[in-house]
Parts: sequence; structure tokens; C-alpha cells
Amino acid sequence: MLSGHFFRAFDLLSKGVAPSLLVRFLLLMIPDMLRFTLPLSILVATVLIFGRMSSDNEIVALKASGINLWQIIAPGLAICTVCSILCLAISLIISPVCRYEADTLRWSALSSAPFSLLEPGVFTKLSNKCSIRVQRRDGDDLEYIHIQLQNGEGNLQDISAKRGRIHLDPQSLLINLELHDAIISDIAFGNGYAVAKRHLSAETITLPIDYGSSQGKKNVTRKPKFMDLKMLFGRMRLMQDAGEDVTPLMMNLHHRLSLSLSPFAFLLLGIPFGIRGKRSELSVGLLICVILALGFYVFLLLAGMLEKKPQFHPELIVWLPNLLYQAGGLIALHKIGKH
Repeated sequence: MLSGHFFRAFDLLSKGVAPSLLVRFLLLMIPDMLRFTLPLSILVATVLIFGRMSSDNEIVALKASGINLWQIIAPGLAICTVCSILCLAISLIISPVCRYEADTLRWSALSSAPFSLLEPGVFTKLSNKCSIRVQRRDGDDLEYIHIQLQNGEGNLQDISAKRGRIHLDPQSLLINLELHDAIISDIAFGNGYAVAKRHLSAETITLPIDYGSSQGKKNVTRKPKFMDLKMLFGRMRLMQDAGEDVTPLMMNLHHRLSLSLSPFAFLLLGIPFGIRGKRSELSVGLLICVILALGFYVFLLLAGMLEKKPQFHPELIVWLPNLLYQAGGLIALHKIGKH
């Protein structure tokens, strides 16, 4: 799960972002990944261990010695309890804070090297009022540039140029963007229509962009994914007092709780698959784990798609995989215990 962040980190290193910022960013992302890797590790360990025990007839030997199935899986339940408590602490307290700090570091990287995050073909937001997209970049030289500047009245200034060059002033946090063969259009929005008010062209212009002032500002409110448990309840209380819909926040909270209790679901359903499989091959066990994990997370994705439809109660749908997996696992274990 870290591999995707590593590829992104190496790409940013090649563009001039400080290595220390990237190392801190990767470390801050680890708690969020543990929310997923801890339950998955329980699933993988359960299927592989009980599959091996079944193939070596250790389950039969234990039952013949008078040890029932629940005594056999008791250590697994104890480990799941510890993992679930740890996942709860990570999901509700640690991970949101770390993700917020990681997001802050990302903006710090943008502030120290504003064009380091500039990707060809994608709009990059340099400030609250300026977004830029380039088709090709070679160092400080840019080709086929498209810039959108917003003013306080809701109007838009659209600038395009065939070529350009970056002149960065780190002391004043100012970018002087030199544009060649530029076309400038002032666009006004009203009554659902966009009207071009002015259309100019120039061989060479210099566009100053103040990226420092905007990067120094932080939003007072956080996104739900960056809120810990106390912040979530506080925001829900304020939204309820204002008569607003709290479904997105409830959805976020229940998603974290459901994922934190998933180790029990993976354990209870993984044991029957491991025992019935009677195969000790690693590839077969991992294939079973992938199928079970995909089935679990499909429910979470479906619930996320219904986040803006409170009439379907998506905050309850996220509990379906836990309930189904645990119920199915208990029924299967009951049948296995009779034999």
C-alpha cells in the first residue's frame, strides 16, 4: 500500500521537493494504511494458518484430545480484540490528525517549490485565484500554457500561451511567469451563460503570481476525513442545531467503526475457508484472502456511493459486510464443530 506513495515521492524528488518533507509525509500516512493492513493481516494469517493445520490433520488431533473448536480459535479472538482496539484508536484519533499533518506538508512542499507539483495535462492550483495547466515542461520552460485567474466578482480571466518560462523569487514568494504568443480573454458569467468581454493578444507578457500569501492561509474547518472523534461529534452538533444534513459525517464515523471491527469478521469467516480448503499452498490461501477482502470492500464502496442519498441510510449499509461475514462464519463454525 505504500508503493503508490513511493512512486509519487520519487517523482516529486526529481522535481525539487525537499526529501525531508517527503519522508515525513510517508511516515504520517502509515497510520491511515494500518487501518486497512491490520484487518487484512488477520485475514491472511487466519486462512493460511488454519489451512495448514487442517492439511496436517492438527485440527482432528486437537478434537480427539478433547479440545473443542472454540478453544482452538480462542487465541485468534484475543488477537482480534487487540487489533480492533488498536484500529479504533487509529481510525478515530491518530489517523485523522496524521492525515491532516500530511496534507499540511503537501502544501508546504507547494509553498517551497510551487511548480514541483505541476504535472503536464493537469490543472494545478497555485493559489485560491490561480490555476495553471501545461502540456509540456522542461525545467523552467513550459509549452502550451493555460491559466485561469478568478477575481472577487466571480469573473474569470483566461490566458493561453504557446511558450513560457518560470522566474521564481523565493524571498518575496512571487512567481514571474514570462509568456510568449499569449491570448488573454476576460469572461463574465451571468444567467447561466459565459460571455467574453475582452479579447487581447500579445507577443510577450510577464504575469506575476503571488503564491506565498495564499499558502500561508489555512482553512478554519477541516474535511471529515481530517477530523478526530471529538471534532466529528462537535461538527455534527453544530450542523444539527443549524438544521443541516449530517449524513456525510455519520457515514464517515460508521465507516471507521465498521472497518475497525472487521478483524472479527475476517477471522470468523477465514477459519472455515482455511479448514475446509485443506490446502497448505500459499497461492491458494492468498487467492481466498483476495476474494474475501474484495467482497468486504465492495459493500463499503457501495455505501460511499450513497453518501448523498440519506433516504437509503448509507451509514447502516457499511455494517452489512461485518454482519454477513460474522453470521456466515458463525454458522460455518457451528457446522464444523459438530463433526
